[in-house]
Amino acid sequence: MEPFILSPVPYAQLLEDMRAIIRHETAQRPATPAPTEASTSDLLTVQEAAELLDVCPQTIHEWKRRGLLTYHKMGRRTYLKQAEVLAALQSEKRTVKPGAKSR
Repeated sequence: MEPFILSPVPYAQLLEDMRAIIRHETAQRPATPAPTEASTSDLLTVQEAAELLDVCPQTIHEWKRRGLLTYHKMGRRTYLKQAEVLAALQSEKRTVKPGAKSR
């Protein structure tokens, strides 16, 4: 390990050095796109997901509990990605109980 030598540095020089380091590091980092409205519109509430799948909200909560739907918490609210909800629609086939239509 190399020895670390402390020497007094004027405050203005320290600020300038820190700014140069930050500029260098941010220039090296690839630019990430800012979140757009389209990316946040992919998120559905539990109620919206239930309406999309034509099931009750309790079914959505049950699917979350069983791990069939991935959900994301923001504060106290739960959101689901629309693509994942539509994928769950394909995997969960609804069945009709025998005798339900005969009445």
